[in-house]
Amino acid sequence: MAKLEAPVDFYVDIGILSSSFRILRFLRKLGFKTVVLTYTTTDNTCEIKGLEKNVLKESEKLGLDVFVKANILSENRGYLKKCLRRIRRKVDVVSISPKNLDVARFSGRDRRVDTVIFTYDELVRFYDDSQAKLMSQNGIALEIPFNRLWGKKQISYKTFFFLKRTFYYTVKFRVPIIISSGTTKIIEVKSPKQLISLLEILGLPESYAKLSITTYPLAILKRNMHKRSRNHVQQGVDLA
Repeated sequence: MAKLEAPVDFYVDIGILSSSFRILRFLRKLGFKTVVLTYTTTDNTCEIKGLEKNVLKESEKLGLDVFVKANILSENRGYLKKCLRRIRRKVDVVSISPKNLDVARFSGRDRRVDTVIFTYDELVRFYDDSQAKLMSQNGIALEIPFNRLWGKKQISYKTFFFLKRTFYYTVKFRVPIIISSGTTKIIEVKSPKQLISLLEILGLPESYAKLSITTYPLAILKRNMHKRSRNHVQQGVDLA
């Protein structure tokens, strides 16, 4: 198994690589060593392409490990199950962006899912103690994309208070948390320190916040690399 290193940006939109590789170079300059390039699917499509050879060559030249993630936006649980069957083994990571409570609960208990991605509005509506318990019990991480959480919304005292309460559930139930950039253009790139600082501001202890770009994302990548290896037969069973 390859030796993976942190820090990790767990969500960089793959669409922005079509015109240039400046984003990869910038991420490396900021100190990232592992990057997860993300495709987004909707209820209308469930197709995932492999990385182009020039992307792999560029990342190798920069000393970056790159992986592919599918982020599924859905409000239809039937579609979600079908999509998971089709793409689970084609990608390194699977994330769900639930658009209703039913999909949020399903995402929190299906172990084919690695992370659940919430924007602010979705955190308000779906992330409560029941959701946190489900995700903790099944080893599914809460992923917070920096740019999607902040977005263009003006941060009020009410917003700040609610987010602190949200992360209280995360710590209470020991939900793995990942902070990613959610980058869709180069000006949205955030440094490792900026990502960690967001979680600290919202009340997470520094030690917990640091895990969000190191231990937690690396654990998911290593676990999935093992699952896709020839030695892995099924959960708990490996070839000697």
